Amino acid sequence: MVNSQGSNNSGSKPWHGILTATATPFRPDLSIDFDKYADHVTWLASCGNSGVIPNGSLGEYQVLTRDERKSMVTTAIAAAPQGFHVVPGVAAYGAAEAREWTEHAASAG
Repeated sequence: MVNSQGSNNSGSKPWHGILTATATPFRPDLSIDFDKYADHVTWLASCGNSGVIPNGSLGEYQVLTRDERKSMVTTAIAAAPQGFHVVPGVAAYGAAEAREWTEHAASAG
């Protein structure tokens, strides 16, 4: 994945450190608080985490709209500091949809 500073984090090193499966912050009206999510990604990086995994089972991906799910990934990438990994969850109820999420993750960086 490429973070907001243009660094390709997928280099030749294997994953290492802590990659945190993140929860999705919802407002009382059940809309996603993307600003709070970006702050959370930045905070996790400042605490020594090596990266985040948006849209995993902890992130309630099953109940997100397509646009919300895409925005979770782009928000994490934009908030990621240099060298911080963003590994989007691409799980779905079928192979075609899982492929779509994988392709979106690749195109998002």
